[in-house]
Amino acid sequence: METSTDLYARRWYVLWTVGIGTFLSSLNTSITNTVLPVIQRAIHLTLSQSEWIVLIYLLVLTLFLLPVGRLSDVWGHRRIFLFGFALFTCAALLCGFSRNYVSLLWGRALLALAGSMILSVGPALISTTFPAEQRGRVLGIQAIMTYIGLSLGPVLGGWFTQLWGWPIIFFITVPFGLAGLVLGMWAVPGIVSEQQKHLDLKGFFLFIIGMTTGTLLLNSNAITQHRSLLITILLVCFGISTWGFVHIERKQPDPMLDLRLFQIRNFGFGTLGAALNYLCFFLTMFLLPFYFDHVLQLSALATGTYLSITPLIMTVCAPIAGTLSDRIGPRILTTAGMLFSTLGLVLFGIMAKLSSVAVSHWILIIGLFLAGLGTGTFAAPNNSAILGAAPRPKQGVASGTLATFRYIGMMAGITVGGSLFDLLLSYFTYKGSGITGSFLEAFSFVMWIGTLFGVVGIMCTLAMTKVNHR
Repeated sequence: METSTDLYARRWYVLWTVGIGTFLSSLNTSITNTVLPVIQRAIHLTLSQSEWIVLIYLLVLTLFLLPVGRLSDVWGHRRIFLFGFALFTCAALLCGFSRNYVSLLWGRALLALAGSMILSVGPALISTTFPAEQRGRVLGIQAIMTYIGLSLGPVLGGWFTQLWGWPIIFFITVPFGLAGLVLGMWAVPGIVSEQQKHLDLKGFFLFIIGMTTGTLLLNSNAITQHRSLLITILLVCFGISTWGFVHIERKQPDPMLDLRLFQIRNFGFGTLGAALNYLCFFLTMFLLPFYFDHVLQLSALATGTYLSITPLIMTVCAPIAGTLSDRIGPRILTTAGMLFSTLGLVLFGIMAKLSSVAVSHWILIIGLFLAGLGTGTFAAPNNSAILGAAPRPKQGVASGTLATFRYIGMMAGITVGGSLFDLLLSYFTYKGSGITGSFLEAFSFVMWIGTLFGVVGIMCTLAMTKVNHR
């Protein structure tokens, strides 16, 4: 065990290690979304199948984020964190060498499991190695690493894919995984939490069943054989697991998901607002690459260049919004953020109906700008409102719950952007609207559906109070 002097002497190297992990996760998400149409053509997938390349990552990450965080309190943060980097590197190689759908899905699932180890333990490492007066600063630096990954992903993905094909997007993450592993082995201290928490195995088991069956139900168009029977079984499993999860979590002294926190006004509306904001964001980011590929027929590099606009705006807006929220409170900024995101969806819905290419081009750029402005303005003030509303002893659970709801929102965005779009595309094609016409009709319809979710999100932000009351 290292002394506290050694521990704090290496604290900035710990931050760099955590930053590499955060960067890897965001880079992996954005870079895969960008080249998804290329992967779809290369291994001959339908839109519903390609949707699962993104969805399986978000699902596994959501399932394991909370339990892995709890497990690290028992087994030690260092062990879980370093194993996450090792697993991420191996999973990236598996994805890169995959030439069929099943092996690629397995690789993406393992990437998500590794990501849950890195993301859940990273903030705990920062909290234990930095003094309290520096934590806000270093958490801000960690957030910037997230946005750098989101910004570079589309450009790097488009450029490298155009030069060497889609497998390169996974191979380029391998050096970063190895760098995080080597640096972490030297810098990360071996600390086990003094207050070890009970691992809620029953809640975890029911949470997995509920989330998995719920996701399969929302994407049931992928079920082609014994459809009625399988959907009925999924509905029963979802209902029983959800009821059992709520029943157990209410009685647990140390629950995986503390349902009592949702009775706090800013926490309840804030987490729901976070899910809806990320739903709108991922709905846009999932469908736009297909719009660029199928309608505008752009190269992977051009697609990546366009998609980099949104995270670049987020990178600029996020720290400004976080600073402003300390002065004027979170409600105005979170409402403005949701409003910008919703207006972006409105513009995308209008864009698909326009015949003028020049006007559509400018609406597209403004929409991408608004999407980045929306999430960039919303995220930091909303996080501040949620964590500020949670009682101090519940900060860890509140942080994990917020992360879980963010990923639930991401999965919902992919589901609306994938499954609903696929159903509408089949419907408009059947009506004889033509290939491009059917695509634009379905694209516009889905964007208007997303707008409705954005309006609900605005109502959630307006329902929050100006000042947090713990």
